[in-house]
Amino acid sequence: MEGAVTKETQGRLQSLRPVLLEEGASSALALFDEFVREHEFDLALHVVCDYVLDSDSRQVSESIIDQIQLLHTAMEIDDACFRQLQTHKSA
Repeated sequence: MEGAVTKETQGRLQSLRPVLLEEGASSALALFDEFVREHEFDLALHVVCDYVLDSDSRQVSESIIDQIQLLHTAMEIDDACFRQLQTHKSA
């Protein structure tokens, strides 16, 4: 069962990877890939959150924010990342 959960979480995280394919995101992308490879999924998720939040000009789709929220819930991560993204989105 745990293997299926791991694969599902990994797949959900991989769906966020395109956010890091922008020019200038190579170090964030490398960290993300390493964390996913090592099954450090919470750290990989935070790479995406931090990357999005660190850019004032970056527009994030509602779909991406929803995916991040779903992963936070599924992984039982309770932190300020998602709340900050909601604020970032509405700004």
